[in-house]
Amino acid sequence: MKRLWFIAIPLILMIGGALLILIMLQPALPAPSGPHLVGYQRTNIEQGDRWVDVQIFYPATEKSDQQPPAMPKTLAAQMAKSFGAPEAAMQDDRPLPAYIGAKAVAGSHPVIIFNHGHGMYAGQNSHQVMELASQGYVVMAISHPGHSLVAFKGDEPTLKSEDVANYPPEVAKALLTRQAEGYDALRQTNSMDEWTTTMHALETEAFGEISGQFQDWIDNNKLVLDQLPALQSGAISTTVAGTLDLDNIGYFGHSFGGAVATHMNMQDDRVSASYSMDGPAFTWSIAENPAGAFCFAYGNANDQAGVKSDMSWVNQQIAKSTNGCELVFDGAAHMNFSDLNEISFLKFFGMLGPVDHQVMRNSLNQSLVEFFNSTLRNQGELTQVEGTELMQHKS
Repeated sequence: MKRLWFIAIPLILMIGGALLILIMLQPALPAPSGPHLVGYQRTNIEQGDRWVDVQIFYPATEKSDQQPPAMPKTLAAQMAKSFGAPEAAMQDDRPLPAYIGAKAVAGSHPVIIFNHGHGMYAGQNSHQVMELASQGYVVMAISHPGHSLVAFKGDEPTLKSEDVANYPPEVAKALLTRQAEGYDALRQTNSMDEWTTTMHALETEAFGEISGQFQDWIDNNKLVLDQLPALQSGAISTTVAGTLDLDNIGYFGHSFGGAVATHMNMQDDRVSASYSMDGPAFTWSIAENPAGAFCFAYGNANDQAGVKSDMSWVNQQIAKSTNGCELVFDGAAHMNFSDLNEISFLKFFGMLGPVDHQVMRNSLNQSLVEFFNSTLRNQGELTQVEGTELMQHKS
């Protein structure tokens, strides 16, 4: 019997260790707190040769018998390739708390469009997307063919191009170093003219390659906006036909997608509000006297490739000129503004900041809901949520 224990104990420890690693790698699934269930539908929007893959999350009245997986196989393979991890460790077949084809709640719901970060994927902020849907918003998460990790046209996947978000380590470190220097300089600007000069230099020296891809994303977003009436009328068949409030359209996005959100609000009159999560704003996006509401959320504890950076207040001149708002999430790194926030183990690899992941998630969810409630529904106002410093600019 004693010999059996010598075998059993190491075996139990090995199995327990493997399970612990699996638990640490699997992020917490979204737990929407709003009054509605969340429905889900995926569709393509096309015009000529241009197409986008759109995942729609919306308030639903009842559950269906199908739910999308948290991390399907094709996406897991791309994630594994990007992060140098085993594909089996990335795949997550657990069902998201969203119901495919579920009946939409009747009424007219504001529309919010989400753009992911450069080289990432449309589902990277499932916690925020599903929270907003549970609160009565129709949220459309866009996959950009050739730019997203994977985009689907029907059942056929289009994978990210090899030249998108693919830098040798030494190049990545040099770009990150220049960005960090640029953020420090942007913080010191005292006017829009100073901000524009400083940002233009940063665009040229650190964002040159990705800025060349920006117009493609803008054209994809214009396509979605152009086709919203067809979604509303049912000409493009979805479960949300007849439920879209096209007079109240908002945007949010992370990183490069945050820059897109700001641009669309600046340049397209159909957009009323935008919330940028740790994203820059580009000089070519700035419009005189934009009518929309703007908010910028920042992290101050990023550390990638050994390069520390702080994005807090880098868009302050824009926020001031638009009577916008700014929030600094203390202790947040760049990827805390995504579902990677849920994998605390990644702190050991410098991908996440020291902020508590539950505080980060709950505060980000709350600030997004408050911002869009105040701007798209004229209900309430943005408050200083836990772990943040809030600046609401007023002229």
